[in-house]
Amino acid sequence: MNDKILPQLLDVARRLGADSYKSLSLILQLLCWWKLSKEQVIQEGYRFDALAEQGLSTQLEALRSLQSSTPFPFLDEGVWQNLRGIPDISPLIHKIRVLDAQGLLDALVLDDAIYWFGESRMDSFAHAPGLCDLLIGLAGVNSNHKVYIPWEISGQIAARAVRTGATVWAESQQPTTPAQVLNLTGGSDWEIHPTDPVKAPLAIHQGKLLQFDAAVCAPPMNLNYSHEVAENDLWGRFVEKTPAGNVLQIRHLLAQTHGRIVVLVPNSVLFGKGADKQLREDLIKHGYLHAVIALPPALLSHTNIPVNILVLNSDNRSDIIRFVDANTEAFRAQTARKRCELTNIPELVRLIEDKATSAMAAQVTAAEIAANDFSLEVGRYVLDDSALQLGAALARYETRKLGDLFEIIRPRQHATASTGADAMEVLAQDLPLFGYIQSGSKETLFDLGSPKADSYFIRSNDILMTFKGVVGKAGIAGPVPNPGNSGWIAGQSLVVLRSRFPEIYPPEALLIYLRSAMGQGLLSRMAVGASIPSIQLSALKEMAIPVPSIEEMRTMAHAFYEEAQIQMEIEQMRIRQAELTKEFWPLQ
Repeated sequence: MNDKILPQLLDVARRLGADSYKSLSLILQLLCWWKLSKEQVIQEGYRFDALAEQGLSTQLEALRSLQSSTPFPFLDEGVWQNLRGIPDISPLIHKIRVLDAQGLLDALVLDDAIYWFGESRMDSFAHAPGLCDLLIGLAGVNSNHKVYIPWEISGQIAARAVRTGATVWAESQQPTTPAQVLNLTGGSDWEIHPTDPVKAPLAIHQGKLLQFDAAVCAPPMNLNYSHEVAENDLWGRFVEKTPAGNVLQIRHLLAQTHGRIVVLVPNSVLFGKGADKQLREDLIKHGYLHAVIALPPALLSHTNIPVNILVLNSDNRSDIIRFVDANTEAFRAQTARKRCELTNIPELVRLIEDKATSAMAAQVTAAEIAANDFSLEVGRYVLDDSALQLGAALARYETRKLGDLFEIIRPRQHATASTGADAMEVLAQDLPLFGYIQSGSKETLFDLGSPKADSYFIRSNDILMTFKGVVGKAGIAGPVPNPGNSGWIAGQSLVVLRSRFPEIYPPEALLIYLRSAMGQGLLSRMAVGASIPSIQLSALKEMAIPVPSIEEMRTMAHAFYEEAQIQMEIEQMRIRQAELTKEFWPLQ
């Protein structure tokens, strides 16, 4: 019912000539006016019905006068200025009065109005209703709590918190829309403040940050602040002196909250290097992190990327972290316009709060996370059937770390060189399905005077593997030019795996493993990132590879030699094939 009433009102508003956004804002303002009037919050002379038949200017003056009666002004002056060419808005006011007379507005809930309006607009910032329900459900707020909701844009999270009876302190850089939504909740125990609290916290008393019982929010992702924000902070919030907004936002939440924190984060927080990793280590060390939940993509109106929820608690230390994969059919449903919605929220909350291991959830110790280079990717710890099958297959063999047996050489940043020796760059497209790499396809320049320059040139029996974009495609070098002029170097999406002990682990045997179903499955699970998958080289060094017997590896190597021979014969036959009809129908 709620999501059907709003389109009716929007149709009337658009016929008045207002554009889509201004139509929505105008409706929310009028509904706020109607609701506050019905609840007798405002003086009788300024109430909705008393001024419904008046002109625009009189109505606007009344709205201006009653803003002081609300926790935060909901009036959007720009929308009313846009109505100057319209004689009146009586059709819209009449529609509201009709709906009121029919009793359809009394139970109207417009917490998700911005999301319904923005489902087809990538420039609006709102969240799938199920996601907001989950965030509030995980926060566990009630009427005894004072809840902190910073970076509120759509009003969806704050409105749900108000409906629990909690006392809500919200912050927003664009507070008018959240204020409209909050005024429509009927609650009064809330306040909203215009600020970005990383740069300018306002919840302060006697020079100290106020402490809230819980915090729940969906901060703007991947922002960068100026370095001065962390360097000059007066409250010592920021351990990491970084401009990375994802890190500073979490640090601020920890400083402002004594209790549970539920925060939406991008994938990079789970596996990023630098400040991201330093933050993860500190969260694990202090026992702040309680749960990580991987969510489906397309839950946000402005992007299709998948996101995650971190559940933190600054008062209750935990050395066991709950990992949950909510990107499953049990908890997601496709909606209109390729959007996604979370379903079965109560069951999902129970799964997150449970301690049992399943195909969708796992209990992981802090020590195990540390052993995985403090990665918080859910896919590393929650194993589906294919991952369990892969683990069982790998368990049949003795294993070693890839970095123990092979040197892992990162590609040199040579693409920007303007001078240097001529070289051929091997790209992903140069890696054959069978046999040896035949050549590099891109001409480039390489600085021979750079440190360890020779080590970046490809040598015979080097394995090249893609670790960015399409991960896991691998090939092996046969005869290659000597390092230096006309030598081969690896492209930026390729890593070089150079055998430290070819007599113990022949590179041909590793190539066959990497191309196998087992190897590809393991590499696929190691890939991180939504838009451009990649494998972190630090994780690649730790990758477990099976160590068969010397006899088995020699058999694998001989199989590769035979494969390469067949591939060479195929190439020769292709050349012969092309020559068969070449002499017929020449142009000259």
